[in-house]
Amino acid sequence: MKLFLLPILFLPFFGYSQNETSNDRTISLELTPEEEPYFIAPDRPGLGESSQIVRKGYVQFETGGNYEWTTRGEEDIITSYKEIAFNSSVVRIGLFDAFEVRLAANVQQGRLKVTGMLPGGSYSNNSSVGLSPFTIGFKARVTDGKGWIPSTALLGNLGIGGAASEDFQTAYLSPSILMPMEWNLSDKLLMTINTGIFWDGETAIPSYFGSFGFDYMLLDKVGIFLETFANQDEQNDFQPGFNGGVIWRVLDNLQLDLSSGMGLNVNMYDGFINGGLSFRLGK
Repeated sequence: MKLFLLPILFLPFFGYSQNETSNDRTISLELTPEEEPYFIAPDRPGLGESSQIVRKGYVQFETGGNYEWTTRGEEDIITSYKEIAFNSSVVRIGLFDAFEVRLAANVQQGRLKVTGMLPGGSYSNNSSVGLSPFTIGFKARVTDGKGWIPSTALLGNLGIGGAASEDFQTAYLSPSILMPMEWNLSDKLLMTINTGIFWDGETAIPSYFGSFGFDYMLLDKVGIFLETFANQDEQNDFQPGFNGGVIWRVLDNLQLDLSSGMGLNVNMYDGFINGGLSFRLGK
C-alpha cells in the first residue's frame, strides 16, 4: 500500500538547532562524521518518508506486510474490501553520499466481497493475488539541516504499469515527486513534513500529498511516532487519515517497526495494521 497525500500548508516554527551530519531520524549527536555512529534511518514506518539518504557504498533493505480493510453499507448492500501486502519491499542503494537509487516491489492480495442484507440477497466474493507495478526511483539531498533550515530531500519514483501481474496492471505509468523535510526539535524529538504530487496509473489525473508527524525516542533504542496525512485530487476527493506506531532499533543497522492507522472520512479505508523490518549492508 502506498498513499501520497495533500500538502500541509501550515507549519509551526520553533527555535532549535539541528546537527547537519546526523543520519539518525531521532537522535542528534555532536560528533564528527568520522566518529558519528551511522544509525539506520529507514523510510518506514508511516506514510511520510525520511529526508535521509543511504550513504555511498551501502545497500539498505526495507520490507514489511500490511493489512487494510474497508466496509461500506448502502441501502441493502454491504461492500467489504480487504487488501493484504504480503511483501512490500524497497532496496535503496547509495551511489553517492547525497544520492541513492531505489527499486520497489509489492506482492499483494485484494479481496472484494458484496453481500445482500435481505433474505435471498445477492452475494459475490472476488479475490486476486499478484505483483503490483514495479517501481524505480531516486532520492537526492537538497539541504542539510541547520537552524531553521530543515534536512530536505527530493524523492522521485516511477511505477511501470505493465510490469505487474495481470490483475494489478495499470493503464498509465505512475510517476510521483515528493519532498520530505525534517527538523530536530531536540535530541529526542523530530518533526517531519512531506509534500508532493503523484499519479496512480489508473487515470492521467494527478493527486496531491501531504503528511505531518513527530518521532520521539522514549528509550535509547525505542521510539514512537504519530502522523496525520491526507490526499486531495483534482476532482476534490479529500482523503484524510491518521497513524502511529513504535520502532525498535535493534542494532545500528537493523530496525523493527509496528504501526496502525485509520481513515478519517468515508473516502478512506477504515483502518490498517503494518509491520516490518529494515537492515543495511556495506563497508
